[in-house]
Amino acid sequence: MDLGLGPLPITQVPEVVLYKLITAFFCFTFIVLLATYLLPQKIHYALAWASVGLDVLFAVSLVTISHATESVFLFGLPLAVLGGAALLERPGALIAAGLCSAFVVVISLLDAGILTFDLEPWTVAWLRELGIRELPKTGFEIVVQAAVLMAALLGTALLSSQLVIELNRARQRAVTERRELAALRVRYEDVWSSLPDGLATIARDGQVRTANPAFLRILGLETQQVVDQSLKTLLPELDWDPIMPVQTVEIPRSSQTEELSRDDIAGDEQIIAMRGEILRDADGRPTGESLLLIRDVTKIRQREREHLNRERLATVGAMAMAIAHEIRNPLASISGSIQMLNVDDNADDEDRRLMDIAIRETENLSAWIGEFLDYAKPGSVTMESFDMLELIQDTLAAMEKDPLVTDANVDLRIRINCEDGGIRGDRKALSALVWNLLRNATDAVLEVDRRIVEVHVTAEPDELCIVVADSGRGIDPQEREHLFEPFYTTRVKGTGLGLATVARVVQAHKGTVDVGEAALGGAVFTVKIPRNRRKEGSAHRSAS
Repeated sequence: MDLGLGPLPITQVPEVVLYKLITAFFCFTFIVLLATYLLPQKIHYALAWASVGLDVLFAVSLVTISHATESVFLFGLPLAVLGGAALLERPGALIAAGLCSAFVVVISLLDAGILTFDLEPWTVAWLRELGIRELPKTGFEIVVQAAVLMAALLGTALLSSQLVIELNRARQRAVTERRELAALRVRYEDVWSSLPDGLATIARDGQVRTANPAFLRILGLETQQVVDQSLKTLLPELDWDPIMPVQTVEIPRSSQTEELSRDDIAGDEQIIAMRGEILRDADGRPTGESLLLIRDVTKIRQREREHLNRERLATVGAMAMAIAHEIRNPLASISGSIQMLNVDDNADDEDRRLMDIAIRETENLSAWIGEFLDYAKPGSVTMESFDMLELIQDTLAAMEKDPLVTDANVDLRIRINCEDGGIRGDRKALSALVWNLLRNATDAVLEVDRRIVEVHVTAEPDELCIVVADSGRGIDPQEREHLFEPFYTTRVKGTGLGLATVARVVQAHKGTVDVGEAALGGAVFTVKIPRNRRKEGSAHRSAS
């Protein structure tokens, strides 16, 4: 060898150089081991086998130049086996152990004198002083030593390869668990983000640690305004202390839910239902943190109040209908009696004027009671197929003969931009809808000099659009949201039930009604009614 000291026989290699060589070789082995994790499988597989062969060759060479069975470097043989196990698991460990065992057999045969190869010329000079045996070994000692070495190599191969196999299995399990944990984290974040209810974790000191988007949306705040903020600051109305003792008795869920009323960012009333839960660890002990769940129940409570109001109104309506029926009969008797007195020749002009007033007012009262009874009837809808264009034209013709229209010179116009007005709905209810829209428009134009009412009908495949515009004074934006409420009117003689009837009919037919400003200067009402022809066709098909 030439180790940088010039050409020297192997017997003159110094000790320090030999240990440097050993260190360098095991560093090379570590580099090869690292490369097997970085290089493609085909490359590192061949490299691993080459490395195992070199490890065995190097360990055998060290033992050979250091008195064979008396060598201080016998530990290199099991190290070579360990390298084979690390690189190639059990196959590499067993092959390395087999090669090393074959070498042990060879050197044992040399000790027994069966093989007559002289190793002294190949032994390093300074190793001759490391306690070389002067007495020859017996055959039994040689066999025992060889058996111990081979058993050690085989045991090292089996144990080390088993450890490497278990390590690889643990590594695979770790990779699988990391993937499952990542997938679980993604599912958790999806569930956390998509929950309709607000969730927040509260620390022992009362600060919000985490909050999902629903929690932020309910409070109308951003993340930086909630996280790491005190719960008392965010919800001062909340009478709930998140600081709980470690030993806490679980409270039944039903008794933990409470509601609070607060003003939201817009200043409107907001009702929030909430409950708190103590977070616990895997052993069931309280962690000191709590989970706060909130839900915006403002609309639910509003619907409950509206339902109660509707029940009350239904009761009042039933009573009012009974009273109206009772009033209508004597009212008709009073009107008939006054009309009979009016034809009496003995009545003077003043008496006739007073009787005309009484007759007119009883007629107005009777008409108001009639409208009230029509509105208070149950909203049952009788669906039938008919031509809506024909119904609109008939209603418009009847309106043109109304004395209120003829005497006031109201200009009624109609534009029909469709040929097919077929629709499926309640004919009587839709007739009342058109009549009330026209009546409302004619009443509006009586307040101005230019008296025009225009009806525009268009049709789509799925719906029919009816637009009624007038040239009146229009409607204030503040009044539009109350137009369709019962008994709300802006006119002295109005009953407030005409537009309410329109809204109820539209709702019964699952349509829409909007109010805006007309090009004529007044108000425009746009009603869209579904034609429901598909349902009709399917009904015919099922009947056939």
